[in-house]
Amino acid sequence: MKVFFGGVRGSMPCTGAGFQEFGGHTTCLLVTGHEGELLMFDTGSGVQVINPLLDGAERRHLLVLYTHLHLDHVLGLPNLAPLNDRTWRVDLAGSGRTGRDLATELAKIASPPLWPIPLGDMGARINFPVLPESVLETKGLPLQHGGLEIRGTRVPHPGGCLSWRVDEPATGNSLVFATDLEWSVASDEQRDDLVNLCRTPSPAQLLIMEGHFTDEELAQHAGWGHSSASQAQEVALQAGVKQLVITHHDPDKDDRRLTALENELRQEDPHVSLARQGQTLNLGT
Repeated sequence: MKVFFGGVRGSMPCTGAGFQEFGGHTTCLLVTGHEGELLMFDTGSGVQVINPLLDGAERRHLLVLYTHLHLDHVLGLPNLAPLNDRTWRVDLAGSGRTGRDLATELAKIASPPLWPIPLGDMGARINFPVLPESVLETKGLPLQHGGLEIRGTRVPHPGGCLSWRVDEPATGNSLVFATDLEWSVASDEQRDDLVNLCRTPSPAQLLIMEGHFTDEELAQHAGWGHSSASQAQEVALQAGVKQLVITHHDPDKDDRRLTALENELRQEDPHVSLARQGQTLNLGT
């Protein structure tokens, strides 16, 4: 199993000379299973970076799992190349907005006047599978996508958000993707649920978690729905996850500031790094 980072920014895309190393596209990750399964997390502007990888895929079935529907995590949806290809099946699932229909919400983004072609007219076989509640339970039945097993949990963020875990029993590979969560205001139950997601049935090989703010910035941004890099380290430590990658970078932090942050974190733990746009991580190697 491998994960490719198409976009690692939060809030909005950014560009310029100071945003070359870590990139400026917003959240979009592609997970590829051992048998070629394709799983995407969110459809931020990083979709543009991932599209070329999908062009030559043998399997023409993509599952997109959403953490939530804030604009920076969905704005790339109309540009997702498989949607305009009749040979593809695209399943769109997951939402942090309790009680709201995902198809209705996503249609607002990919329809006039915001986009000239309605989602239903794009050509691909588009489905909106309903996720059973068991997928969000620690010991519930997971969602199957080929040889991948997927479970999730709710985390605190304005409007709601989901964190996701992917296991590949055939290889023993596993990862957790936890973005847009405010660890400072999480209840004991919410904290336990995320830690348990990271360590059940065994500690995940990789935790990809947001660290949008520094510890000093958190006090001025209470209620914004984000965590710090040190809080991500706290979650990884509690769960026994050795490799931590920080994502959802503040668009106000350029390469210089992010490099300084990464160097500081690595002095405490060499297994911590900051995600970079275009980066590929191969689990199990």
